[in-house]
Amino acid sequence: MNRLSLLDALFLYAETPETPMHIASVTIFKPEPPQDDLFARFREHVAARLDLLPSYRRRLESTPLGIDHPAWVMEDKLDLDYHIRHAALPKPGGMEELRTLIAQLHAIPLDRSRPLWEYHFIEGLEDGGFAVYAKVHHSTMDGIAGMATLGVIYDFAPGAEHESLPERIVPPDVEPSDTIELTSTAIGDFVRQGWRAVTSLPGVARALTKAAPNFGRDARFLYSYVKDMPRTPFNKAISGHRVYATSSLHLHDVRALAKSRGVTINDVVLALCAGALRRYLAEHAALPEKPLTAGVPASLRPIGNAQLNNQVVFTLSRLPTDVAEPLPRLAAAQAAGQEAKSLFADMRDLVTTDVSILGAPLLVTGLVRLWAGARASNYLGPFFNTVISNVPGPRQTMYCVGAPATHYFPVSIPYHGCALNITVQSYLDQLDFGLVACSETVPDAQRIADYIVEDFAAMRKADAELSRPEAIETIAVAARPAVVAAHKPIQLAEPKIEAPAPRPEKASALTRDIEALSAATEALLRKVEQRRSRALQAKPSRLKPHVAEAATRKARPVVRAREEAPAPPSVKQPRKARRARRKGVAPARAGD
Repeated sequence: MNRLSLLDALFLYAETPETPMHIASVTIFKPEPPQDDLFARFREHVAARLDLLPSYRRRLESTPLGIDHPAWVMEDKLDLDYHIRHAALPKPGGMEELRTLIAQLHAIPLDRSRPLWEYHFIEGLEDGGFAVYAKVHHSTMDGIAGMATLGVIYDFAPGAEHESLPERIVPPDVEPSDTIELTSTAIGDFVRQGWRAVTSLPGVARALTKAAPNFGRDARFLYSYVKDMPRTPFNKAISGHRVYATSSLHLHDVRALAKSRGVTINDVVLALCAGALRRYLAEHAALPEKPLTAGVPASLRPIGNAQLNNQVVFTLSRLPTDVAEPLPRLAAAQAAGQEAKSLFADMRDLVTTDVSILGAPLLVTGLVRLWAGARASNYLGPFFNTVISNVPGPRQTMYCVGAPATHYFPVSIPYHGCALNITVQSYLDQLDFGLVACSETVPDAQRIADYIVEDFAAMRKADAELSRPEAIETIAVAARPAVVAAHKPIQLAEPKIEAPAPRPEKASALTRDIEALSAATEALLRKVEQRRSRALQAKPSRLKPHVAEAATRKARPVVRAREEAPAPPSVKQPRKARRARRKGVAPARAGD
């Protein structure tokens, strides 16, 4: 019985008219020389391999009354005209025209009454090239499982289409026979789920014991993410219209930069996305002060597991959009990635993807439709600001009808509250970025893709400048300590406080006029006093010599003394003295 797991079914329950939950890839091929009848040959190629992948023939069958997750049943009659389609680009057939067509195709949901896949063979690319847009529902497989199917969809050697077919990579599905079996197996799965939960308690206890020492740290970690997560223009309810953007980097250059800075390729990808988003949001006056948070898918799949299902969980990682310089931003992305990995390592053993819940299709679908219909993403806080996924791709050249592939771009899913998805896949010696977004929220997503390339150039330039020999020598000379004589104690002198030198004040014109007037007045007063003194000396005195000297001394004016000293108090003279003075005779004093 091949019933969908809880994680597989969640991609069905979360689907709304605005958010179809399919993933895709765009592979560009360049035949040498250009050939005819390429579509007919591609259709024959796919038809010959329909029995090699169960996903080609299996379709969904709901459980009666929605008591459990749907199941996969086999479809004997396939309508290849529906699943394999032909399209052509308008001239000039460049990347802009291709991205526009991919955005239109990606906005169309898959028909659940049929097997959940479509191939679009697109001709009309410049230089005689063509592309294949392969779309499959996310409930069928995740990105890692999709990589395992490439050996069936395409070839890994030129001319392999004429050779024997590859072997089946996964066993065929076993379908339930009728409605009674669907219902009985759903109830049986629920009972068996309870028994598995009981038998797995020792393993859960071991996982809890392993994670218990870090529960406090992990709780604070998650709380800080929720508390500090800013809101951006990406975090709102979206429409069903899409925009698609692409860019590419040489994997050799990315690996060399990662090695030079002591980081991983994933750290470089996160730092580049952070730099591009920082620049984009700053141009739209929407850059928050706090760093953005990215939802980063992490695989739970054991090495070598090729099951066509989903074994992935979302982790959280900070995007250092608050760091302007490229190399410090790369260091911050590395620290954020290590922080996220430590949390995921503690919680990984507690994550399960297969849980049977009675009534889950009705309950979860109803909650999702209520969430989408109320446009709750416009009011509530986001789970994360954007999704960034890095999927390792094939290191061998892929061929389709004998033509080698030059690019292998991913196309993923935007959602309510997360209008932008950035996915990168490695292929041969390059990294191919695919950005898909709501066209009403992020209409110019291609600018973000272009900023990724420009930020990588700035990061390489900064690393090259820091790696120059003269730059290292300059840093070493600057850091070299001064030579100190051996065994000589260091003496601290008393600080010398020097008085600041007086500043010459620049006199104004009014001050100079007042000082000149004062000097002229003093000179005039001196002349008046000199004339008065000469006049007194020339006039005969009838007073006695000592009286005349006293009178002369009393009459001699001293200008500054009069101005500065207070006037002496007046002394009342006797009546006889006053009369004698009026008669011109000095009064008699005792002892005369």
